Amino acid sequence: MPETGITDITTVYYIGSLGMIILAVAIFFFFVAYQKRLLKKELELSKVKSDQQEEILRNTISAQEKERKRIARDLHDEVGAMLSVVKLNVGQIEKKSESEKAKTLAGETKSYLDEVITQVRRISRDLLPPSLEKLGLSFAIQELVNWINKSGKIEIEYWCTGEPVRFEIKKELAVFRIVQEIVNNALKHAEASRIQIKTRFSNSTLAVSVSDDGKGFDLNEKLETGLGLKNLESRSGMIGAKFKMRSIPGKGTLAIIFANF
Repeated sequence: MPETGITDITTVYYIGSLGMIILAVAIFFFFVAYQKRLLKKELELSKVKSDQQEEILRNTISAQEKERKRIARDLHDEVGAMLSVVKLNVGQIEKKSESEKAKTLAGETKSYLDEVITQVRRISRDLLPPSLEKLGLSFAIQELVNWINKSGKIEIEYWCTGEPVRFEIKKELAVFRIVQEIVNNALKHAEASRIQIKTRFSNSTLAVSVSDDGKGFDLNEKLETGLGLKNLESRSGMIGAKFKMRSIPGKGTLAIIFANF
């Protein structure tokens, strides 16, 4: 074969190989760029979904608070007032009745009404603690503790260090709801004999811890199946607070909230 023909074949071979390499590199970079665009779109979609979920949660919490406020007002202003009137009427019956049996029955009824009125006030305070808006978070937590301790079923200890500071009412309410839910969960599920709540105000920062000596639980399992814990984290995130929980089966549970004023 002439030397010129061999040179032409070699040139074509190298040019073809180079073309294949360039094509392979181009395909590789196209694939990488496509994957990056795809990942970016997925991240954007994920962010949109996350923002939508956060907005749904925010609206849900707002609706819950409005409904709680309405129910608390109705309980206090209407149901509580009607029960007080009924109690006064029963008292009049007790005074005017000549039958000892009727007087005894009226007295027992007044006792039952006293208990019902107390429960209505407790529920109303749980729904919307009046001391929260008037006196602040620390007083509201102390009031919650006092009401629970009155039941005699469990002992709750509360300590507050630092000078209590008022901050945005929405943040105060969010922190109070988180504490309230943690305490309620401990009362319902922990089988604890003692609960401790501590608040610390310092340098524009609030730290709240809630601990119990109950049976504890597997935290990873609860995070996968329990909406309650996710809601606590979401409530914290909505006010820019940090929420941490630690629980060991048989050794109790500790929850901590860090928030800025």
